[in-house]
Amino acid sequence: MSTVNVSFRLTDGRTFSGTMPREKVVHQALHVLLPPEVTHCRRLRITMPTGELIFPDMWLYEIHDHYGHCDFLLESAPLNEQHADFTNFGFDHVALATTDREACRRFFQDGLKMKCVRDDEHLLVLTTGVNALFFFKAEPGQPLSDGLPSRVHHIGFVVDNLEAAYAHLKATCPEYTSDFMLLERAERFSLYGTVELGGVRFMIQLSQIKPEYKGLKGDSAAPLKEFYDYAARDYGIRLA
Repeated sequence: MSTVNVSFRLTDGRTFSGTMPREKVVHQALHVLLPPEVTHCRRLRITMPTGELIFPDMWLYEIHDHYGHCDFLLESAPLNEQHADFTNFGFDHVALATTDREACRRFFQDGLKMKCVRDDEHLLVLTTGVNALFFFKAEPGQPLSDGLPSRVHHIGFVVDNLEAAYAHLKATCPEYTSDFMLLERAERFSLYGTVELGGVRFMIQLSQIKPEYKGLKGDSAAPLKEFYDYAARDYGIRLA
């Protein structure tokens, strides 16, 4: 069976249903089957009729094989636009669309030694722990995407030895190019290089922090308690 029947029953009794390819995630079914008034500026919560919470990046085929169906309950409520102060704890992840995810995985995992915590048809996630790169396919019809490769200025990483990092990249990723010009700032030395992966040209900044500036101190360290540890386990929920 290459397709599954998917339905979303709202709390007001309305039901939206249709046929979806098995190799899609729930988010894609939301995108295809639900009208804008149900999803735009709304808070969505998806559950099975028995109460189990369903996440938008779960596979339809795994849900169907595990539960025997893809009939979901959907709570859709207006967003509560609170006029209140908030805190930005910093960079968590960058999500990019690419035409060649394998090239991205090889460069960032093998070259820059990031940990791969998810690599499947839907999503590639590479991480250093606190920070992560998400790679989606650049193709029409994907949720939250115009189908075009992303354009970024640069992605910055901190390493403990710039010369060693450069030698490793040069040996493992010949598509990475750099004039090996070390720029010194008050707190760091930085090396810039470029690489093109899946239609996206990346500028990569590698920085080595000077000893007297290393580490987070005082109030700057407190936000770390708010971050998710991407490297703790594989990213995304998989059903047995």
